[in-house]
Amino acid sequence: MSEHSPSCLVSRLSRFVTLTDRECDFIAEMERDERPLTKGSLVVGAGDLTEGIVVLKSGWAVVTADIADGRSQILRIYLPGEIIGLAELGASEAHHRIAMQTDGTICPFPRKGLAPLIVDYPRLAALLIGIGSLDQIALRHHASSLGSMDAARKLKFFLLQLRSRLAVANVGLGNRFHVPFSQVEIGQAVGLTSIYVNKMLRSFVAAGEIEIERPYFRLLAREKWEEETDFVDAFVELDTSWFPPPDAVPATDAADDARVGA
Repeated sequence: MSEHSPSCLVSRLSRFVTLTDRECDFIAEMERDERPLTKGSLVVGAGDLTEGIVVLKSGWAVVTADIADGRSQILRIYLPGEIIGLAELGASEAHHRIAMQTDGTICPFPRKGLAPLIVDYPRLAALLIGIGSLDQIALRHHASSLGSMDAARKLKFFLLQLRSRLAVANVGLGNRFHVPFSQVEIGQAVGLTSIYVNKMLRSFVAAGEIEIERPYFRLLAREKWEEETDFVDAFVELDTSWFPPPDAVPATDAADDARVGA
C-alpha cells in the first residue's frame, strides 16, 4: 500500500469517498511541484495566461476585483485543499487577481496533465466535478445573501458558510475556526464598511452569540443564526450515485481488451 504525506486535498475529497491508492498517487503527482508563497504574493494576475490549475496545499487565497471607486471586492475565498483555476479552464487568460491571504504552499499542475485524470481516473474526475458543483451552489447562496439580507444577517451568513467549508477539509474545531481577515477585508467580502463590520461583531459579542480571540472566531449561537438566515449547508451531502467505480477501465483499454479477446 502506498504511503502519502498529509494532504488537505486528500482530506477534503475523503470526506465524500474512500480514495484508492491509485487515486492518492495521482493527487500526489498533482501536488509534487510545491512552491511556498508569503501572504500577499500573487498566485495569478488578471490578464495572465491560464496554464493549468493550482492545488492550494496549505494557506488561504482570495480572488479580488477592483471597483470603479478604487476599493477592492473579495469575490471568492480559497481554503486549504481547494483547487484554484477550475473556473478558468475554459478561458485562455485569467479575469481576476488571485493572491495569498496567508502564508502557504501552492502546487501548480499543467492543463495537459488533466487528460489522464479524465481518461484513467474517471471517479476522481467525477468527484472533482461534483465538489465543484457544490462550490458553485455555495457561491450562489452567498450572492443571494448579499442581495437580500440586512447587514447583520450578511455577516452571520458569511461566518456560517466559512465554518461549513472549513469543516469539509477538517480544518478547524467545530464552531471555532480561523478567520485570517481584517475587518476591512471582511467588509470587502460581504459588501459592508469596516466600521459597520466592527459594530456588528461587537453587538454579536455583547449578545453572547460569538467569541472572538483573533484570529479565531467561535460561534455560540450557530443554530439560531442558521434559522435567522435560512442557512443551507451545500456541503452536507454529495450525490455520488452517478460516479463510475474506482477501478473503472478506460474506454480505450476496454476496446483493446475486446479486440484481444476476439
